[in-house]
Amino acid sequence: MPEMTPQRWEHTTTYIRELFCREDSLLAGLMPAATAKGLPAIDAGALTGRLLELLARITSAKLAIEVGTLAGYSGIWIARGLCEHGRLLTVEVSSTHLDLARENFAKAGLADRILQRQGRGIDVLPALLKERGEACADLVFLDAAREEYIPLLPTVHSLLRRGGVLAIDNALHAKRFVPDPYAPGEPPDVMDQTNRALAAHPGFDSILVPLGNGVAIGVRK
Repeated sequence: MPEMTPQRWEHTTTYIRELFCREDSLLAGLMPAATAKGLPAIDAGALTGRLLELLARITSAKLAIEVGTLAGYSGIWIARGLCEHGRLLTVEVSSTHLDLARENFAKAGLADRILQRQGRGIDVLPALLKERGEACADLVFLDAAREEYIPLLPTVHSLLRRGGVLAIDNALHAKRFVPDPYAPGEPPDVMDQTNRALAAHPGFDSILVPLGNGVAIGVRK
């Protein structure tokens, strides 16, 4: 098998993006406009966005939950994959981010399909579980405070119906490249810990997909 050099990997991801993940003008201009207003350039990207859209379609998602709205980039991808009358509920700490995302959802013609909730995922998702009950969601996407992911796994498992999907962004690369060996005395990386926790969770069948910064995927048993 040919060696996967950095150059070959760059060419591979470009090939996938150009064939399968083309952005329309709204998506292409969304993050440049957001960063010009001071938001961080940490969107999920087209590869991950397209994967999320397909996961929403595969699950025939009536309710998708996203933690980490930012400017609405990944939310637009997800909402476009929802089934008829489906809804995305997106959770974000920053009111500034929520306001900008609301504008972008409206531009995308999706304002009536997306609900917004301000707060931390660790607080909002347990509240949603109480409000909506178990097995209410078809898709959950985590892309916010990484230290919350492991504590949230039991709540996410309860929120998802059987066959529902959990997707976690930055599974391969956040502050470090996750699979790299640790230096002596280096503390465990939070995404490494998250990946291991998902892989070992008895309530999920899981895999890590090397698209974008890596997406860990678990299907509720």
